[in-house]
Amino acid sequence: MDENTPIGETLRSARERMGLGVVQAAERLHVDAKVIDALETGSFKALGAPVFVRGHLRRYAELLGEPDEPLQQRYTSMGEASAPPDLTQLPRRVAPVLPTSRPRWPLVLLAVLLLLGAIVWWAMRIRVA
Repeated sequence: MDENTPIGETLRSARERMGLGVVQAAERLHVDAKVIDALETGSFKALGAPVFVRGHLRRYAELLGEPDEPLQQRYTSMGEASAPPDLTQLPRRVAPVLPTSRPRWPLVLLAVLLLLGAIVWWAMRIRVA
């Protein structure tokens, strides 16, 4: 394919020539089928930062027997590779919901009663002896 062919079309054609389905390719790369779909449709932003896109491109090209460098050059020429990532789209960590705290006084009261019971029992044993 020439350098004007979209990256995704090059990858899809190579995959089809190998007789692989999207799911089969994803299984061989140990990735979700959505990664393969994103690469083949040119939805590179769905893969995250450019470093991840480059890694996925490299591994997918290797699987398909395609030269990696032309794909990397086309990706760089798209301008997405140098764009800073949009950090507003990153998932935010949500603090886990903790159960409401229960009063601890029943446990403290139980411990005190057990302690008093042990003291009384010990005192009674000393008197009997």
